[in-house]
Amino acid sequence: MVFAGISAACAWGLDHSFYLHAQDNRIMIAASSGTPTNEYCSQVRRFYVPQHEIEQAQYVGGVKVTTIQRTLFDCGRIYEPRIALSFYDSAIRQRLIAREDLVAYCNEKHRCRNQYQARALATFANGLSENGGESFCYGTMAEDGVMLPEQQVEFVDTNNPNTVYRVDYLWRLPDGTMIAGEFDGQRKYVDPSMTNGQNVGGIVKRERSRQNVLTTLGVSHTVRWFFEDAYHRLPMKKALAAAGVPIGEPTAPWIR
Repeated sequence: MVFAGISAACAWGLDHSFYLHAQDNRIMIAASSGTPTNEYCSQVRRFYVPQHEIEQAQYVGGVKVTTIQRTLFDCGRIYEPRIALSFYDSAIRQRLIAREDLVAYCNEKHRCRNQYQARALATFANGLSENGGESFCYGTMAEDGVMLPEQQVEFVDTNNPNTVYRVDYLWRLPDGTMIAGEFDGQRKYVDPSMTNGQNVGGIVKRERSRQNVLTTLGVSHTVRWFFEDAYHRLPMKKALAAAGVPIGEPTAPWIR
């Protein structure tokens, strides 16, 4: 038995939205024949994968799964692109596959639907997003015509060179204006790996100090938003536009 699709993605440790499991919580099993969506029990979904690729399956975490390139290819073509981008960014960030190798694989001819979407995601992903939420926001910006920002830009505190602050997104405009963007997931307030043992009060104080440094270094605006703002599109887009971020035509390569 070889796991495929999102089930394989879980074994590979790829970032993705738990919303996808809420939509369909069945286990995806690779099958080279039969109807891809045929169910032989309520918790299993047969998913088409060519036989030669099933034979190339690898053991990851004690289970047999499709190769990383096949896993990404399948996730990229069956899910909404801005949601699927996190699979790709996560794999590249973790160095599970080189971006150029992923692009080459996705450019091969495959007998399946929505190949163009998987190819487009492979060319667009850069591995810079630190989590699935950031990937989702970046993909949404591309779909909505928001000028694409730099990612994970660092600023050094001039009064304390050992202190470095990093912003999720940074827009540098032609006139020299710098606008920072922050995806405010709840993890930064509750995840021990991100709070450095501080309580909420300490975290808020740290964020205030961080903002003061960014302002001193020339950042004119810092726009913050939550996942819901990006999910519903308009709230994030309006907030960025109000801060001066240019809005134009969509740049997402999967939009045809």
